[in-house]
Amino acid sequence: MLKIVDFLNRMKSHLALTSLVLFVISSSFGQVETMYSLYRFNPQVISPAYSGSTENSEVTVMNRQQWIGLEGAPKTIGITANLKWGEKKGVGFNVISDQFGPVSTTAISGDFAYHTDLNTKWRMSGGIRAGVSSMSINYSGIRIVTPTDVVFTGDRSTGFQPNLGWGLRFDKGDQFFVSLSQPRILRYDFGSQNTAYKDVAYYYSMLGSRFKFSDQVIFYPSLLFRMAKDVPLSWDINLTARLLSKLDAGISYRNQDSYGFRLGLQASKKIYVGYVYEMPISQVSKVSNQTHELALRFSFSRKSD
Repeated sequence: MLKIVDFLNRMKSHLALTSLVLFVISSSFGQVETMYSLYRFNPQVISPAYSGSTENSEVTVMNRQQWIGLEGAPKTIGITANLKWGEKKGVGFNVISDQFGPVSTTAISGDFAYHTDLNTKWRMSGGIRAGVSSMSINYSGIRIVTPTDVVFTGDRSTGFQPNLGWGLRFDKGDQFFVSLSQPRILRYDFGSQNTAYKDVAYYYSMLGSRFKFSDQVIFYPSLLFRMAKDVPLSWDINLTARLLSKLDAGISYRNQDSYGFRLGLQASKKIYVGYVYEMPISQVSKVSNQTHELALRFSFSRKSD
């Protein structure tokens, strides 16, 4: 009888932990590929083609606190730099760190992009990314029924491994743009400890436009698609209004996941503040109803003001 009870407890422990780890790794795709809402505000996160594409060089710092109140909820911090290099080139760097329950990922990369005119209206940008990334699973931080189970006594880590990415962008100035990118080509691999874990590398496609309603009101609609093999298509739709050339206000919807509200303020010529408040509509809404994302962008002009 005691052996049967011990066996059932071990099975319960395995199932509970397996469910948590699978949820952490596969749900939302999100914390392997960074979940991020202000992508039009800082598109370099998902595509190196944006390096050097803006009028001035920029550095952006962001922090995302997802599903507030839920133990082990995702947290993301990052910094990106978009630096002009002459008239047609740009370089950049990215440092992104995610923590989602027992799973943590870190990516450090550098970007290079080249921009050229196709004709009098259209411009093409192509970018490449090179860097290192790692994933680790902290089994020792998980509370299980049988804490002495040898299966879960050791943590796992891929260590820092080289990775590559690429991006393409076509635009008509700020009137319309469309892009396709793969910020991470190589998959995370735990080597001999990989077991049943299967990683996927995502493609991103983004398009957006600009509609001028008046000198004081401009609308910026945009769409983002996330695609990967054997994974359901994920997409976002956003609408942001620029008011009085300084204040942004908008709404967003992520398919079967969440909806949110966003605000932005051009605090000065060189400082912009962006904020997003999201509410989940998935099963997570039963335990948490809020996500906060904050970003600061610092612009540096090539000419003295």
